[in-house]
Amino acid sequence: MPTKASTSLPLAYRLTLLLLEPLSALNGAIMTFRTPADFIAKITHDSSLYSPANQFLYTQLGGAWLMFAFNEAVVMSLVDDLRVWRLLCAGMLVSDAVYHVSSVQAVGGWDAFVQFGRWNAFDWAVFASAVWPMLVRMLVVAGVGVKKGKGKGE
Repeated sequence: MPTKASTSLPLAYRLTLLLLEPLSALNGAIMTFRTPADFIAKITHDSSLYSPANQFLYTQLGGAWLMFAFNEAVVMSLVDDLRVWRLLCAGMLVSDAVYHVSSVQAVGGWDAFVQFGRWNAFDWAVFASAVWPMLVRMLVVAGVGVKKGKGKGE
């Protein structure tokens, strides 16, 4: 029998992956669908960048966030198998890496990104809502904090 994620992973990991991040991803998707001009202005600090001709990109981004929300809130809730969780987390880490590179690009590169004194509340919220779940996924994939089970329901 597969090792159960529900008994192997700390509560903080499970709450992050099953509740907190799916809600955050859903919120991001709603922002990109409903107020893409506001989203791009907040993420880049430049209100002139939005163009309706690029709406399809915001729709794609929102779709990716909906997939994150679905995989975490639905698939991971219904499939209580640590191996499946690790595989999903590994795949999401690929997206995390690309997302964080795009966050640096959005503000003009590393020189601008590391000027933390210029960050506004939205910047800090985006950072916190992206980095914590990424860290949890890294810990799950690496097996840090994971209880070793015997596989038979523990």
